[in-house]
Amino acid sequence: MKIGSASAITSVLVLLSVSAGKPPAGLPRSGMGTPFLVRHLELLYATSVAIPESRFCPENVFDNDPDTFWVTMPGAAPDEGLYFSFEEPVFIGSIQTVTVPAGNSFEDIYSVVYYINGMEAPLSYILEEPFPLNTMVKSVFIKVVGTSSDSYTNQGIRYQSDLPVAVSSVSLTTVDTYLREVPLLVVTPKRESGDIVASSSLTPIEAYHPDFLFDSRPEFGWADGNTGRTGAGESITFSFDSNQRIEKIRIWNGYHRSPTHFTQNERVARFTFGVQGSTPASYTLEDIMDPQVVVLESPLEGRTFVMTFEDIYRGQTYRDLVVSEVRFFNGDDWFLLNTGGGEARKMSVLEWAAGSPARAFIDKQLTQYDGDGEYADWQRFILRSNGSFILWKHLGMRDEPEATYADGNWQIIDDNTVRIFGRLKRVVQFGQPGYDPYSGVIPGGTQDLFRVTIFSDTLRFDSNHISSSRGLFEDFSF
Repeated sequence: MKIGSASAITSVLVLLSVSAGKPPAGLPRSGMGTPFLVRHLELLYATSVAIPESRFCPENVFDNDPDTFWVTMPGAAPDEGLYFSFEEPVFIGSIQTVTVPAGNSFEDIYSVVYYINGMEAPLSYILEEPFPLNTMVKSVFIKVVGTSSDSYTNQGIRYQSDLPVAVSSVSLTTVDTYLREVPLLVVTPKRESGDIVASSSLTPIEAYHPDFLFDSRPEFGWADGNTGRTGAGESITFSFDSNQRIEKIRIWNGYHRSPTHFTQNERVARFTFGVQGSTPASYTLEDIMDPQVVVLESPLEGRTFVMTFEDIYRGQTYRDLVVSEVRFFNGDDWFLLNTGGGEARKMSVLEWAAGSPARAFIDKQLTQYDGDGEYADWQRFILRSNGSFILWKHLGMRDEPEATYADGNWQIIDDNTVRIFGRLKRVVQFGQPGYDPYSGVIPGGTQDLFRVTIFSDTLRFDSNHISSSRGLFEDFSF
């Protein structure tokens, strides 16, 4: 909708209740004397982050510092991206992504695509100027599309450089109560250092580690390890390096990888929460696939807190209790616990890859293409050092393809074998807008057009080929 239209004015006045004011401590005004509006993010992550992650994290694109960047792993660029979602939908007038130019340290990005509320924004590849949105926005996924080192051969490694790519800033505008376009100041969740210990975790631990409760990816989560009984009685201990105050908890209950994962696994019905060594209070959760905010009976202060799961909603298939995300609120900010374990696991994977044929393709996109102007079969695959993977596969006519997306986790079996597991999605588009697994909300469509199944597969590889044991994809050569 256009900001100047009558319908837009009505929508903004009804849906957007905002006021200009002082930014949170440490955040500057966007310009001398310039009013702005503040909005907090609910989730923020990047599909690939260079080491050290504390230096190259996605928070850098919102810190108003042109000298800090979100940076991908070396060799990772095409189809990597940055996802963020707001606590509540907010009217966004425009968005602009500022990338870091090519040089000794980075490769050049020359195009991106925006996914707004899960839907691809047409012609959104322009970087030189703000891209108009003029709509209510809950989530944004910014995907890198083109780089100066892309290879357009029919088969092989698509991105030929070992350099990473980087984004300096993402700028948004909104409107105030007078319908004036103003900058939107984005506040990211805070990070507090500490440790997490679960009473048990499902194996392989690479897929269900309690660290995933704070990775901003609801499709990844913690699962209890006692497969022979329910998750009732399991617990998680959150230990912070400094004293914390907690007034509220936001929980993504159950397995949010897909509605199928949600219903087939156990969810939390009732839990207790308190400072370690004290008497905890009991709270209930609804059996819904939405984040839920729990207000504590009274604010808690301490360094170590325990969450114990008293009762569960049974899963249709599995006896695994799953929680996908957790956040804490201290009265001013939502914050998460950062153990640094994700980076340690990534470094372990890179060490393994350096001594195996996987060094040829880890963090790099493999591609295979066969087609002409009207017909196109293509597939792309990335095995990332952060323990995630994604496969895109399109078959058929260019305008009406059958698309397959598979994404999830993977584990090392030996120097020539890995196991992948997660969700497999088949979409027959027939004119539906573009879809991407990381884009946020799943586009509308009938069950016949969109099918999700849980799967696993074994991949075998050498320094020039990778194959699927179950025929998930055609063999890649590189």
